[in-house]
Amino acid sequence: MTLPPPPASLWRETAPALPATTPAPAELGCDVAIVGGGYCGLHAALVLAEAGQRVVLLEAGPIGTGGSGRNGGVVSAKFRRGFADLASSHGLDTARRMHAIANDSVTHLTETLDRHGLTDTGFTRSGALKCAHNVRAFAHAKHEAEWLHETLGETGLEVLGAARVAEETGTEGFVGGVLQHGAGTIQPLAYLAGLWRAAEAQGATLHADTAVERLEETPQGVTLTHPQGQVTAERVLLATNAYSWLTPAGATLSRSLVPFRSAMIATERLPADLDRRLLPQGRSYTETRRMMRWFRKIGGRILFGGRGALGAVDSPAAFKRLHEAMIGIFPALREVPVALRWSGQVALTFDGLPHAGQLSDRVAYAAGFNGAGVAMSGLVGARMAQRMLGREADLGLIARDSLPRVPFHPLRALGVRGVTFGYEMLDRLGL
Repeated sequence: MTLPPPPASLWRETAPALPATTPAPAELGCDVAIVGGGYCGLHAALVLAEAGQRVVLLEAGPIGTGGSGRNGGVVSAKFRRGFADLASSHGLDTARRMHAIANDSVTHLTETLDRHGLTDTGFTRSGALKCAHNVRAFAHAKHEAEWLHETLGETGLEVLGAARVAEETGTEGFVGGVLQHGAGTIQPLAYLAGLWRAAEAQGATLHADTAVERLEETPQGVTLTHPQGQVTAERVLLATNAYSWLTPAGATLSRSLVPFRSAMIATERLPADLDRRLLPQGRSYTETRRMMRWFRKIGGRILFGGRGALGAVDSPAAFKRLHEAMIGIFPALREVPVALRWSGQVALTFDGLPHAGQLSDRVAYAAGFNGAGVAMSGLVGARMAQRMLGREADLGLIARDSLPRVPFHPLRALGVRGVTFGYEMLDRLGL
């Protein structure tokens, strides 16, 4: 299928020039074909190419069409599910293992930047602040931080009172918060472009605007059909995440995921007084409502995002709700114009964790990063590539013996709308 061009965004306005790309030619052969040119696929390509494998990567649209080119650029060590929840359901040893994997994901990102000289990604380890919107949410956030420190030995968390959070944010709408010192921010499209160049420098063959329409396994390998021709590979990694539904090639994987649209708005540059007062530390920030919003400041602009934009395309109503939420937190922004609006899809899983494994002996997959994939998707892509090379690579609960399925998958859109409506009502009631 032909994808529309990526939307205008703050990232496309501020990223360095993107690498030149071409569609795939009529015939190609390789050891490993990777479907999907986001963080996951590119990190896998780096590992495989460095090991001497002939790698061909196929991206359906231009660079940054998917979530890796549209996300909020928050680099943090987390999953959608909390570690206390994982300890309750899977045991403390497993929670420790997953906590280590989460921290490994941030280390892996920073080491990748250093190893490949990716100096123009805007990465800074500025910290991430979770802002509690009421006393109950603050108590829960404090308890979570204490549990992580006492049980898992987490040392990078600091509980802040209301006055400190007001200094941090420039607004008095929060009752406290928890600061994660080890988190950071990055220019996501610049990071993606850097990975693309690094993979090409290692010898991987990368093609954009090449949607894989069909996979066919044979005794000799896998044939990947695309509009210009075919790629023949010994093995395949599907790294299509929230966009697995685009073509029949990802149909099996898409049945394990629920695409959920995440929207963002960016203001015009702030007046000097507001720029000094709002978000002066340059961190990333989230709030604790069920319909969680997040925000950060880049180049004197406020970037404000959140979930709740339903449907397959951008929604003016969703952007309007997002703007209203921003004004609710930052009343001083009421007269500051919004310059850019864009959205993209997040891949949710039923258990709140990423999934990675084998669909068959020749076809592997990695997907379902639940909106927390800037660091994690790269680590999972790299470790899946190591597994494809026959090496040990710990993925904990992410590794699956079989592909989980979303119950009542054909009704997923109704389910998302129902959950979203319920969460919005609970937030309005302050519960």
